[in-house]
Amino acid sequence: MKMNRNDVKSALGVIFIAGGLLGLSAFAVPQIVAYTEMSRQMPEANVSYTQQQTGKPAVQLASGQIPVLKIEAKAPVSTIQTYLELTVTEEEIKESNAYAEKLRFMDHEIFTREMTEQEIKRRLILDDQYRFDGLRPKQKLPMKAGNHEFYLDQSKATYVFPKRALTDEEMLQFIDWNYRFNYVLSLTYVKPQPDQKDIGEAETLSKARESVIRLFDVDLSKLEATALYNKWGPEQKGEWSVDFHPYREGTLRAQGRPYLTYNVLIDSLSGTVLDTTIVERDYKRTPITAEMNGRIRQDSSWLQTARTIVADKQGDTREIVGTSIIKDSIYDKRGVVAVLVKLKDGSSYTAELRYPGKTLRCLIYTPASKS
Repeated sequence: MKMNRNDVKSALGVIFIAGGLLGLSAFAVPQIVAYTEMSRQMPEANVSYTQQQTGKPAVQLASGQIPVLKIEAKAPVSTIQTYLELTVTEEEIKESNAYAEKLRFMDHEIFTREMTEQEIKRRLILDDQYRFDGLRPKQKLPMKAGNHEFYLDQSKATYVFPKRALTDEEMLQFIDWNYRFNYVLSLTYVKPQPDQKDIGEAETLSKARESVIRLFDVDLSKLEATALYNKWGPEQKGEWSVDFHPYREGTLRAQGRPYLTYNVLIDSLSGTVLDTTIVERDYKRTPITAEMNGRIRQDSSWLQTARTIVADKQGDTREIVGTSIIKDSIYDKRGVVAVLVKLKDGSSYTAELRYPGKTLRCLIYTPASKS
């Protein structure tokens, strides 16, 4: 099994957020998934609408059975950053940098076998315990063959697995190594910083919270908030990405418990919220067929639902001059009815609604183009 690692240093900004390390949840740690793709690619949650006597759909959360996450009064605090600062040696830094340089030319790591489903679940739980409970391996992951069955052969960039399942100690060694390796790489990574005219992290988090609460009527007090600043495109336009997720998300995933997360994109210069998305990993999509499309386009309630979201939930008082359903086969495959809501000043919203329940997936705002 191969794992691409294209210039991993450029992605390391996702690790150090809010003064601590993020627990990476992909199997191939430390392969880093682009943070800003999360809100666009992960399955989404179900949020329902009910028809009131006014004829306007009222937006509310569909199910009180989906837990945000019940935790102790005080939010758990990760101690990984301090632990790594105290325990990673100069020799480790030298060896890890040499290994990273080797990977740049090899462009992949190899696993002699894939982790089983049960191993992945155990790794998710142990990763949470590593982050929040201070659980550590007794020994470091071996870096060459010897009197052990599980090790990383750095000379071949190969993780050698035993045929049996990994023990908890071996799994912790794997987790520990990846955190240590990413920590070393982060020492030379220069994280993009907001410019003087950009809004700061505190204001960003405040705007993101307001947007999620306004659209989805949710209590975010027991979710962990992480913010990432980056610059995109030839103009190097600044943008903030904010993610609200359970503190022990890995444990919830391993136990098969449903939970919701929320992603928000904000223009760093204007402070305008551009995208607010609700995410549920296990949401089951209903692809839209041509026959369904015909019925949808004859049903004006899809347009009215989108107008209600913009006017009542978003609270935008500007005049709406038009609504239309966006035709796109990609939306059909994803089971989404995307409604374009045009405002008089030239700006617009795209409300992505799940089929068949007219439930909000995300609200995207496009400012009026500057003349």
